[in-house]
Amino acid sequence: MVNPFIALSNRISCALDNRRDLKICGEKLGVFVPSPFGKEIGATGCQSAPYKGLDVVLKDLTLSSNDSFVDIGCGKGRVIAYLVGKGAPCSITGIEINPEVASVASRWTKRCRNVEIIEGDAFGLDYNDYTVLFMYRPMESDVFICFVNLLEMTLTHPVKFYYYADGQSGYYLNDRPGWKLIERQEIHHAGGMYIHRVPQRFSVWQYTP
Repeated sequence: MVNPFIALSNRISCALDNRRDLKICGEKLGVFVPSPFGKEIGATGCQSAPYKGLDVVLKDLTLSSNDSFVDIGCGKGRVIAYLVGKGAPCSITGIEINPEVASVASRWTKRCRNVEIIEGDAFGLDYNDYTVLFMYRPMESDVFICFVNLLEMTLTHPVKFYYYADGQSGYYLNDRPGWKLIERQEIHHAGGMYIHRVPQRFSVWQYTP
């Protein structure tokens, strides 16, 4: 059972995230949406990352106009909203297989000239088009393993990889050739609030083929 104080703090954090969504996107992005493809392809539901959590995970991220950022399993686009709110100068792509939530991301990003939303399977992208990869656990562990193998088979240049909520499958990258761990830690509270009801771990990697 979650401590009542933690639960209350988390609800306040979610409310503040919704308010920030409205300011950046004109609509709320925080409502969880189950994936219709869970059993079929191991996709997880649409869960928006908290803004204060992204402050921690992406604290060392510096983007230039020469970079290209992709959010794998972008859902309604909370991570993209975070970057838009920060004025990121690079091209930003979100790919999402669930048409219900991809349509939300497409709708509010229409006014953003440097943002593209793709409705489709993340396994169909060429990740050589990107310099920074991000995911907020959009797939189950066995699918993540297949995804990493795809990256290793196809990437021809180095990429930086941010994996938020990596507790179940981030271990797969440990001691793999080409993968260098930059940072790994748990987040429970940030900015004076409990942004997760239970701690979530993230990791940051540099992959060099």
